[in-house]
Amino acid sequence: MGFVRKWDSTCPQVYDSWQSNGAKWVIQDLPPEDDETALQLLRENLIPDETLCALSNLKDDPESFRSISDFWLACFAQRMSLACYTEKEGKRTLVAINVCVVDTIGDSVPKIEIEGEAWKNVFNALEYIEHKCDPFKYFGYDILLHALGLVVKKEYRGEKLGSRMLSAREPLSRPHGIKATSTVFTGPASQISAARSGFKSICEVSLKELADNGLKYPPDENRSIKLMVKSFA
Repeated sequence: MGFVRKWDSTCPQVYDSWQSNGAKWVIQDLPPEDDETALQLLRENLIPDETLCALSNLKDDPESFRSISDFWLACFAQRMSLACYTEKEGKRTLVAINVCVVDTIGDSVPKIEIEGEAWKNVFNALEYIEHKCDPFKYFGYDILLHALGLVVKKEYRGEKLGSRMLSAREPLSRPHGIKATSTVFTGPASQISAARSGFKSICEVSLKELADNGLKYPPDENRSIKLMVKSFA
């Protein structure tokens, strides 16, 4: 049996909080009542901008758009995703989301069919790099925190929220005995942010290599995706 999060009266847990620019900020567990808001944030901000989704033109493929939405909702159901809220003048707004799941060896989450040509093209790229360098084997652990989408609402970019969300993975993980996290970072900005947050690249694959292996990407040797990890041990 895979990982099960106990969601009780102590949840959502808060992992970071601060004040700046006249606003309060908090990073916490994503609560069930905000799943649809978080999904809309991902649809409007991640799908158009994230490298693989953009190159695959996912936003214009209805089947892929529906399937990736179902995938994210299935991830949320494990209740390990992180949410960042800001509060100003009494108004609380969800401004960033990091879709996180706990995977164990032989039991990846979520168990849901990948449908749509564009979404399959994105997902197969993620699978390709992780098969090339298995993070479970790299660490020798049987459980990892895996992330499948980090995005900040456009009007809140520049607040270093991405770095804070990455750092919040450690206090999220530790109470559950999780010693490391793994993510495929697909763009230069996210790769730089991850490195600054203590992540290490263990595998890099160019768009050309993805294209050479049958995926629909431009054969560009100068653009790459990176599998990056961070140990909490």
